Amino acid sequence: MVAVAVVLLAAVTGCSASVPAGVDKDLVNGWAMIPEAKVPEPKVGDCWTTSTPTVDDIVTVPIATVAAPCSGSHMGETVHVGHFTGATADAETPPTLDKIADTYAACEAEVTKFLGGSWKLGRARLLVYPPTTTQWRGGARFFRCDVAALKSHDGYFEEGTASLQGSLRAGSERLYGCMALVGGIDSWSDLTPVACTAPHDAEFMGLIASKSGTYPASRDASKAAFDTACVDQIRSYTGGAINPLASAKARYWYPLVAVNAQEWGAGNHSAHCFVLLPKKISRTLKGNGSKGI
Repeated sequence: MVAVAVVLLAAVTGCSASVPAGVDKDLVNGWAMIPEAKVPEPKVGDCWTTSTPTVDDIVTVPIATVAAPCSGSHMGETVHVGHFTGATADAETPPTLDKIADTYAACEAEVTKFLGGSWKLGRARLLVYPPTTTQWRGGARFFRCDVAALKSHDGYFEEGTASLQGSLRAGSERLYGCMALVGGIDSWSDLTPVACTAPHDAEFMGLIASKSGTYPASRDASKAAFDTACVDQIRSYTGGAINPLASAKARYWYPLVAVNAQEWGAGNHSAHCFVLLPKKISRTLKGNGSKGI
C-alpha cells in the first residue's frame, strides 16, 4: 500500500511540474459561485392539501403541503404573495396576525377579487400566513394570501380538483343561502347548503359587523356586539317580519367569522346572521318572512 501511495504522489507531483499553454493551475477561478441558501418562496397558483380537517386548526400555523398540479385533488390555493418591509421586516420574529391588520386587509382584497365576491359570504376561507419562525430566521419576509374551500359552515375543508377563482360570484352555489340543520333545532352540529326550494330549516340573513373593536370573549359580550345588528338584518332580509318568526319559535344565531382573537385583532369583526326554524320549509324567507312558518 505504501508503494502505491508513493507512486501516486509522484505522478501528481510530476503533473504539477509542467502544464499546457494557457493553463494557470487555478482550478476554481472559472467556476460560478454557489448561490446563497434561501428559503423557498410560495408562488401564486400553488395549491395544497392537508390532513388537518378544519380551518380552526390551520389558520395560525401553516402545516399545508403543496400539491401540484392544481388539477389534482387539493383544498386551497395561493392567491397572492407579498413581502414585509420596514420595522416589521427588521423584527427578530415573524409578526402575529393581530399585528398586521394592513396585510390582512390587502389579502382580503386580493382574495375577494379572485373569488368574485366576499369570502365571508360563502363556503370559502381566507388564510393569511406570515413565515414560520424557522423561515423567518432563514431570511424569509414573504406572506401568503390563500383561499380554501369549505364543505359547510362548520369549517371543514373540502377537497376538489378545480380552482376557486370566480366561485363566489352572484348566483354561485357556494354562497350561503338556505341551509339544513344537521340535527334538530335543539341539538344541531352543522349547517349544510341546500336549494331554497328543497326542505330546509335555516337560512343565511347576511353579514353583520360589531361596532366594538373588543374581541367578544364571552356570550354576553357577543350578544352586546351583534344581537341588535342581527335582528335588524333579519328585518331587512325578510321585509320587516320579526313577530311571525318569533311566534313560530324560530331562533337567530350569529357566529363569529374570525376563528380566534388574533384574526379579530387583524380586523375581522364580522359575524354571520342566521334564522333557525323549528320545522322545514321549501321557500326562501327573503321578502317573505310574514308568511306562516
